[in-house]
Amino acid sequence: MPALGALDRQPGAYHHQSGARGVLRRPWVVQIIAFLVLLGIWQYLTVASDRVPRIDEVLSFMGTEISGGSHGGVLGGKFWSPLGVSLQRYAIGLAIGVPAGMVLGLLIGSSGWVRGLLNDTTLVLLALPAVVWAFLTSLWFGLSSTAPIVAVVLTAIPFMAVNLSTGVRNIDAELVEMSNAYRVPRRNRILDLLLGGTIGSAFTGLRLAFTTGWNSLLIVEWFGATDGVGWRARFWYDALRYPGFVGWVLLFVLLITVLDRLVLRRLERHAFQWNQKPTLSFAEDWGI
Repeated sequence: MPALGALDRQPGAYHHQSGARGVLRRPWVVQIIAFLVLLGIWQYLTVASDRVPRIDEVLSFMGTEISGGSHGGVLGGKFWSPLGVSLQRYAIGLAIGVPAGMVLGLLIGSSGWVRGLLNDTTLVLLALPAVVWAFLTSLWFGLSSTAPIVAVVLTAIPFMAVNLSTGVRNIDAELVEMSNAYRVPRRNRILDLLLGGTIGSAFTGLRLAFTTGWNSLLIVEWFGATDGVGWRARFWYDALRYPGFVGWVLLFVLLITVLDRLVLRRLERHAFQWNQKPTLSFAEDWGI
């Protein structure tokens, strides 16, 4: 009889465990837990080291920056002007680099002659870290707005080109032969087969171009600019005002996170409406 009682209790316990597991697997719950863990680590570091500013100090400092108040003496807050300058440079760089990289990637993927001519060069450019472009563009253009824009362009092009060329080469050869056999119009082959078959690779390259381009912009503004988000972070770092330095760096991270969530993921969901859940995730496959 005790064994039967234990069996009777098992279904309820199982459903309880499954419900708790289901809640923990929700993305927003995981994100909240991760955020709280990061806050806890930050709070611990503020106790362990006096060089790490407290959370309230950073928030107060950035509040003064946003409101344009005084940080003491002649130092006043600046927020919207540096932010606007950086976003403008970033948008111009991506508007040039992303289309250029897409065209280059489609040419490399579809033409053996172009692939032999430019593929290795593109891979070399892809391997260069953002700090290299920061130093080179600063040397080429000096302390100007051109250097950050060119750095974003040069960072975005190889990521788009390599991913698009790989996507073109991964298009099913049988589909290409079928389109030729049925004499599908060139326009349809370009739109439906070429662009449709590379849309996944395009979004991968786009996400990498967005994130690495933003990193490149920050580094160039740190070393070779007189305004912008990176320059403002460097300004407070040199002034030994660590709450300002940490605040601007966190703003930098927050902006690229919001851009990814609100822009890139929505575009990706819209592009893949026909294939929202193609395969099991790792957690689903293992029942986590």
